[in-house]
Amino acid sequence: MKLVIQIPCFNEAVTLPQVLADLPKQIDGVTTIETLVIDDGSSDATSEIAKQHGVTRVVRHRGNRGLAHTFVTGLEVALEMGADIIVNTDGDNQYPGSNIAALVAPIVAGEADLVIGDRQTSSDRKVPVPKKLFYGLGNFVVRTTTGVSVHDAPSGFRAMSREFAMSIYLTNPFSYTLETIFAAAENRYPIREVEIRSNPKTRDSRLFRGVTQYMRRSASIILQGYSMHNPLRAFGWLSLPFLLLGMGLGLRFVYFFVKDPDYSGHIQSLILAAIAIVVGAQILIFGMLGSLVRANRLLLQDIRMRVRRLELRDR
Repeated sequence: MKLVIQIPCFNEAVTLPQVLADLPKQIDGVTTIETLVIDDGSSDATSEIAKQHGVTRVVRHRGNRGLAHTFVTGLEVALEMGADIIVNTDGDNQYPGSNIAALVAPIVAGEADLVIGDRQTSSDRKVPVPKKLFYGLGNFVVRTTTGVSVHDAPSGFRAMSREFAMSIYLTNPFSYTLETIFAAAENRYPIREVEIRSNPKTRDSRLFRGVTQYMRRSASIILQGYSMHNPLRAFGWLSLPFLLLGMGLGLRFVYFFVKDPDYSGHIQSLILAAIAIVVGAQILIFGMLGSLVRANRLLLQDIRMRVRRLELRDR
């Protein structure tokens, strides 16, 4: 069983040597461990440092394409390298390499297809209180919308089986962490978590300029992911207030009409009820159309995965 450890990097020449030094040399159940560095258009010597430290393969983007694109590039190359398990870690030395063995253990045992390193942010003293509150809220929303018990959804320290890696398709350029959880939940891939303790921060995040921007982007990904993977449920909940309002106003009009048929009042309620019911019905129809689009998307993903299997059959 081959393990490929992929490390997306952007100007990580300073921290990359420590990341590589901490990687395990052998793991129970794994016969081969190889490393892959994806240089996302760095302006420093990241690629040269990686080669000097014996990285199995270095792939370089000509320009900075962002974390999500870099992650997908890593998966494609790792699969071409014949990976049975892929571990994703960061080049800023946030995640301890000593935890990789525990991270891949559920996949080696056949118990999971996706394993997430839980940084235990709620009890980590290195994490500021505002971030703890935000992480807690974000994890609660992800658990609610996906039905999967995750406690550190934004963690980029994760292991994936070959089967799951071949199925991944991202639609946003910002990050891969949340969308992959939605995809795993939709296709019912088993997910596990392994508790870890992150290393001290070496630099500020380059993904966002502040918590507000991160919250805005994360909320957008969650809304997009939920509506894409559960369209009928998402639009059904959205249409419910309009349908209830329309039915309530309609029943109110009927009540007064039955009480006094000769009284022609409350026409405004009838008009508003009709408008609310029409709007609610339209939103529900959008959900039904979205459900049809989802079925077509799943079919295309299945075809894509079968083609990918044929392409990688001898690797």
